[in-house]
Amino acid sequence: MMKRIVLCLACCLVAPSIAIAGVVYQSPEKMWDTWLLRDGEDYHLFFLSKGNIGRAVSKDLIHWEHLPPIENMAREGDWDADGMMMTGCTVKQGGTYYLSYGGRAEGTPIGLLQSDDLMNWKRMGDPVLTAKDPYLPGDHWRDLSPVWNKAQQQWDGYLFGIHARTKRGSIAHVTSKDFLNWTYHEPLFITEEYQRDNDGFVYLEVPDLFEMGGKYYVTFSSIRSRKNFTSGRQDASGTWYIMADKKEGPYRVPKNPLLLGTGMGRFDHYVGRTITHKGDRLLYHQNWGRHEVDWSTPKLLRKDRNDELYLKYWPALDGLKTRQLLKQESLSVKPAASTRYHEKDIEIQAGDFMLTCDLQITNAKNFSIFWRRNTTPYGLRIEPEIGAFSIVQLHRRVGKFNSSTYHTLLQDQYVNKALCTDKMTLRLMVRKGRSEVYINDRWIFNVGLKDIPAEGDFSFLADSGETLVENLQIHELEPLAPQY
Repeated sequence: MMKRIVLCLACCLVAPSIAIAGVVYQSPEKMWDTWLLRDGEDYHLFFLSKGNIGRAVSKDLIHWEHLPPIENMAREGDWDADGMMMTGCTVKQGGTYYLSYGGRAEGTPIGLLQSDDLMNWKRMGDPVLTAKDPYLPGDHWRDLSPVWNKAQQQWDGYLFGIHARTKRGSIAHVTSKDFLNWTYHEPLFITEEYQRDNDGFVYLEVPDLFEMGGKYYVTFSSIRSRKNFTSGRQDASGTWYIMADKKEGPYRVPKNPLLLGTGMGRFDHYVGRTITHKGDRLLYHQNWGRHEVDWSTPKLLRKDRNDELYLKYWPALDGLKTRQLLKQESLSVKPAASTRYHEKDIEIQAGDFMLTCDLQITNAKNFSIFWRRNTTPYGLRIEPEIGAFSIVQLHRRVGKFNSSTYHTLLQDQYVNKALCTDKMTLRLMVRKGRSEVYINDRWIFNVGLKDIPAEGDFSFLADSGETLVENLQIHELEPLAPQY
């Protein structure tokens, strides 16, 4: 017989919010690719929005104030009459702000808006960047990402372009003193011809160059560059990176190049870029997939002993915690001698929540935690023997005629034997249809889950052995501000 843990929390339940797990900003306008500008103490978020540019502002990258969008100012017959459709950037040159964007015209030219106060903008007319030698004209000339070169007193701009001589995708390099007139250079990086099992890529969208600990890195996104197996994931894609010892290169593809991604053919997030905040470099990105596009929780960027990058939980997100629903020092999940499984229920109705605990599961074949258990629940399954972490959906439990079988549907999987140790710390953030998972505060999942209810309870499931759960805490999370 199952032992049940029952806590009555009717007096402290919160009504379902409009937030989604791993989300800190949702726009009332349609959102697509995003970029940030830090100006003094403020962080300005810009994003593509059906031909316009959406806006929001924040001081902490967590709480956002929505701003009116920048509407397309082009007229019929202009090169950008269809709208500001390609990913841009925003910089400050002296006392003037420039916002770049791409159009759908032939060759996908890049134009500028200009402002003195970030609120009132004017269109500057003709494009300032078009594909020219050493790059091919066409649809793959986009996503200007500038870095100020203090030594040369100029902007180093990086874009996705097709190299004319090799006919391959590249990270194009251009330079400018004033952000208006640009000089073209050979690419910073040229990809191999793409295959699913090599180091080649289809696109190198939204490149972002930065220095970290004496090494140079460029992140870029390519949802079409699926790999059979890379960075612990199968049929995987997302935001990738390359690295070099010097800014000018040569750049190489590391052993585990997928920095932010999903496997199993999924597409849950995209366009990872970086920004510094109080001495830390953070990766920010948009959520995608089955949900409307929204802006996700920033993540700490770190590197290992081999200078390869990985993502960690950003402690500032602890500020989203509100009420503590549960605190328990220890509980054991152990099947009886004659059974394979043991399920322990935690009947706490939670909407948006963060769960943390320490796990010791070396005596079990695998261990799962399910949430929204009152319907067809989703869960995280950990298999120590093979070092696998999986997002699964519990399809049904078969218990007739002395059987005891749990049928699950695999949603995504990450394999990292080194991370699957004797003791692990789990952090699970869930808001409505999106779930974010960290192991030892290392990011491994951010997935959108279909048809998940607004709230529900939990259960732990041990397979063929004991799992010890310690320091279990569950907190409600602050909902998004009802500002629109």
